[in-house]
Amino acid sequence: MRDSSAPPARPVWATRPVWASGLAAALVVGTAVAWLQYADRAAGPRSPWPAVHINHDRVGPQIEQITTWGTWAGALYVASVCLLAGKGGPWWVRLRGAAVAGAVTACLYATYGSWLVRENEQHKVDVAEKAFRWALVCIGPSAGLLTAAAVAAAVGRGGARISFRGRVALTAAAATGALFLGGVHTFQTLNDAYDSLDKVYWIALTTGVPLTALLTGFLVHVMVARALRPVDAIRRELADITGQSLDRRVPVPPTEDVIADLARTTNATLDRVEAAATRQREFTADAAHELRSPLASLRAQLESALRHPESVDDWRQVVTEAATDVVRLQHLADDLLLLAGHGAAPPVRIPVDLSALAEDLVREHQHLPESAALRLRCEAPAPAVLPGNPAHLDRLLRNLLANACRHARTEVTVTVTRSGPELLLSVHDDGPGIPPADRTRVFDRFTRLDEARTRTTGGAGLGLPIARDLTTSHAGTLSIEDAETGGALLVARFPAGG
Repeated sequence: MRDSSAPPARPVWATRPVWASGLAAALVVGTAVAWLQYADRAAGPRSPWPAVHINHDRVGPQIEQITTWGTWAGALYVASVCLLAGKGGPWWVRLRGAAVAGAVTACLYATYGSWLVRENEQHKVDVAEKAFRWALVCIGPSAGLLTAAAVAAAVGRGGARISFRGRVALTAAAATGALFLGGVHTFQTLNDAYDSLDKVYWIALTTGVPLTALLTGFLVHVMVARALRPVDAIRRELADITGQSLDRRVPVPPTEDVIADLARTTNATLDRVEAAATRQREFTADAAHELRSPLASLRAQLESALRHPESVDDWRQVVTEAATDVVRLQHLADDLLLLAGHGAAPPVRIPVDLSALAEDLVREHQHLPESAALRLRCEAPAPAVLPGNPAHLDRLLRNLLANACRHARTEVTVTVTRSGPELLLSVHDDGPGIPPADRTRVFDRFTRLDEARTRTTGGAGLGLPIARDLTTSHAGTLSIEDAETGGALLVARFPAGG
């Protein structure tokens, strides 16, 4: 199962427009220069006379068509490919990607067309050859890469808005490209007007470069400040959340970017913190309730004996009953400490033989007062080695045995078997059993069924929850299953490999 706090992957429909538009843009450039190459070949062999080379316009009409309606046709083709490739995603995201693909293609195509016009004015004889060579080496690959990068920034992960990373990339690219284009145009204009490369160089160095850096930095700064507004909203909301307002959540921006991932991860963390705080409050309240009853009974018993000593026939019996209550409080405190500290430190893992452990504990329980009238059996024919914590596995089986002996009528059976890749530890008693409606509830802390509440030897309702937690810490499961002969059947399943 995927972690909810992990960033979502880019969907398939959001990936297709990226490579499809890049290939389409490269194909448009390749088609244009291939057409020029074909027209140049159709114009016949080249004349050996230089004067003819200068005056003979071999591919001029084709270049004029490429730079007029060809620009719009190419942009429309790339935009259509991008739109169709994004089938399955939100229409506004597909439309945005198509618009960006068409705009970038139109700009690049117009730039390449202008170069073709200027090159044809000076080198009519081999302009088609140069265009074909440059398209294969530089123009085609760069057009595909630039178009694909722009579409990737525009589509993002499929969110309703352009992601933070995409907005910064588009702003920086657009600002730098526009300023660089302006600088190149100025360079060309000054060079034609003054015919002085040295003067143009110093103007560009002293004015153009600083101006380009300042304007690009300013535009990126403005865009980043606007894009980071959701982060500031998340920070303000987190600053206002206290222990009494854990139900509040941070706003999630309508984008599929790293900021939205941060908001979702923060909300998932707040969900876990709220759940842990709720469990802690419930556990504290239940523990206080369970401790109050034996403490009140012990206090009333001792105070009555002290106030009316003449009514006490046997002080040894009073002390014995008080000691029994103290032992009960001690067991409850031990259970609470185990639950509170469980998982705080990495458990010890050594090979433990469940069969030997079950035989030892069954033999020990046969001599305890609460199981003196019961018949305890252990069926563990073969060694069943499990990597685990010996103390925790001992406590697990003790809790299951104590629960079975408390409710059994005549017999308790402990079984250790191997079922495929699992080790099964089963504890069965012939008592009244557990109704199916209560089989989940008995694993809640401080939960006791009505019949158990009437017994003076009833536990605090922590035995089965502790057993379940110890089973889970060994990568196992503890469940209540139907028994063929009636009674309660608790089965702990462990992976044999640990």
